Amino acid sequence: MAIWDDVVPPEERALYEEGGWGGTLGFGRRPALLVVDMYTAFVDPAFPFSSPDAPAAVATIRQVLQQARASGVPVIFSRADRPRNTAERGRWKGTARLHPVMSRPEAYEIVPALAPLPGETVLVKAAASAFHGTNLASLLVVYGVDTVIVTGTVTSGCVRATVVDASAYGFIPVVPIECVYDRGRTSHTVALWDIHTRYGDVLPTADVLAYLRTVKDGVAPAPDAEPGRHQVGASRPLGQR
Repeated sequence: MAIWDDVVPPEERALYEEGGWGGTLGFGRRPALLVVDMYTAFVDPAFPFSSPDAPAAVATIRQVLQQARASGVPVIFSRADRPRNTAERGRWKGTARLHPVMSRPEAYEIVPALAPLPGETVLVKAAASAFHGTNLASLLVVYGVDTVIVTGTVTSGCVRATVVDASAYGFIPVVPIECVYDRGRTSHTVALWDIHTRYGDVLPTADVLAYLRTVKDGVAPAPDAEPGRHQVGASRPLGQR
């Protein structure tokens, strides 16, 4: 049973399936790990962007991060920064970004449990997608990446936007289900269904870790079938966290 089966009505899921949507892309051979917006404001409950699901996600992302580093996989982080004026704030709706706690120095610092190592890229972005206004796409090209493992927050916002852009640029987006979260679990669940139906593969973190363990010096072994794809547990159902 997939995580969205209790939220997205069966008739709607059937409509998409009958139209040919869904399925599994599979892993490529050269992955990168993207950690989206795992900074204090999205983790610490004292801040307006936090979620009760943040601590569990941090712990799981840490596992994937450690394995990616051990496998020689490029790791790229994204975060925002405090706007200096209303124009830099952009067209974001709501007043959360104007909350007084958002002026604290630590608000935009990546949490210590996921701290970047020297030499790992940290992109500063102003929009939802980690691709918008950054050099992420060119970095992935230089690394020779074909698969982008997207972790972080929030599922329905910056994660989804990043996945959509990754797909548009021709990368294979993979979302480890326990490595993303949202402030609302309904938006989280529907966004995962949308991602898996249209843009990328939403998989159990265990499957992503199994794949990463096959990667050596940033490259996965060639699959026996279909060139450019490496299937690990892709047919497993997606359970609740």
